[in-house]
Amino acid sequence: MAQRLTSTRPVLTETKADILLVDDDATKRFALKATLAPLDQNVVEAASGPDALRQLLKQDFAVILLDVRMPGMDGFEAAQLIRQRPRSELTPIIFVTALDRAETDMGRGYDLGAVDFVFAPVVPAIMRAKVTVFVDLYKAQQELRRYRTQLERLVQERTTALTAINRELEAFSYSVSHDLRAPLLSFNGLNRTLLDDYGDALDPRAKDYLQRMRLASERMTSVFDGLQTLFRLTSGEIHRESCDISAMADEVVNEMRAANPSRKAEVEIASGMTASADPRLARILLTNLISNAFKFTSKQAVARIEIGTEIVDGDTRLFVRDNGVGFDMIYAHKLFGAFQRLHSQSEFPGAGIGLATVRRIVNRHGGRAWAEGAVGEGATFYFVL
Repeated sequence: MAQRLTSTRPVLTETKADILLVDDDATKRFALKATLAPLDQNVVEAASGPDALRQLLKQDFAVILLDVRMPGMDGFEAAQLIRQRPRSELTPIIFVTALDRAETDMGRGYDLGAVDFVFAPVVPAIMRAKVTVFVDLYKAQQELRRYRTQLERLVQERTTALTAINRELEAFSYSVSHDLRAPLLSFNGLNRTLLDDYGDALDPRAKDYLQRMRLASERMTSVFDGLQTLFRLTSGEIHRESCDISAMADEVVNEMRAANPSRKAEVEIASGMTASADPRLARILLTNLISNAFKFTSKQAVARIEIGTEIVDGDTRLFVRDNGVGFDMIYAHKLFGAFQRLHSQSEFPGAGIGLATVRRIVNRHGGRAWAEGAVGEGATFYFVL
């Protein structure tokens, strides 16, 4: 005989909201409580203004139904004191009164923060509809508060995890800088000594091997230097200010011309380009993009490089454009990855870290970077900070 399976999952029940009902007349409180019963919420009774204030010290309420005429402290006086407490200054108050509109100082009530008035005789359906609005609003606020608390906790957890990861990266960076890079430098020095002191005594094959080993160690050292650069870009605060991009680009181009006086390149730099960015990081970004343009136009008879800005759909973007070897757009997603190369080392030497550095800087500024190009027709690298 088959057994019937029953679920053991807990049944989730909706949290009830608290409603404060303030009236000195027990009969009226009973009637109003009966009116609100179909809403299935918690109704807390208070027989006077001071009693209501005592209840507010204990808990928060979704809405307060407050009688206007009460001995000792009337509803307006109670409302004034309720509004003076930070925790209840925004709690909705609906005044309930047996007075007619002419006898009720509604202006004073609204000045004290009333959201509505209900006049006797009370229509149950209308009363429930008005209270329901504020109960639903209160529950939505509580839900948002719960989500915010969860989000803050998640952010704290992620921040803690990221802090731990950054510490590990810093330790790795230190290891790369000292434990791994130092032996390479030593190896490279010994290699250079062998070539300088015993190069003439070596046969061509042995000499070629030593030269290859030296180039390989230099490339590895370049990779380590690139990794350290990326790690440094990940840490530290960004200090934004208005940067003169045109002036920065001009300085970078002049430095590259001085370092390679034999290179002939026509460089056009738009005037008046500015951006809100960290000056140090903005210069590193420009250096990498302009260096990239110089490198990939090295085989052109007439190299042309343009550094400018354009506005597309209200979006201001900066760009570095060249007429170099370009690239196939199918592989555009690889361009900004660390050590991703679309051209061979023998054609265009480099560590493959420049564009990864550009992407890291742009990301830290909350911007974006992308590239467009075609094989043999040059490339354009865009960025928005």
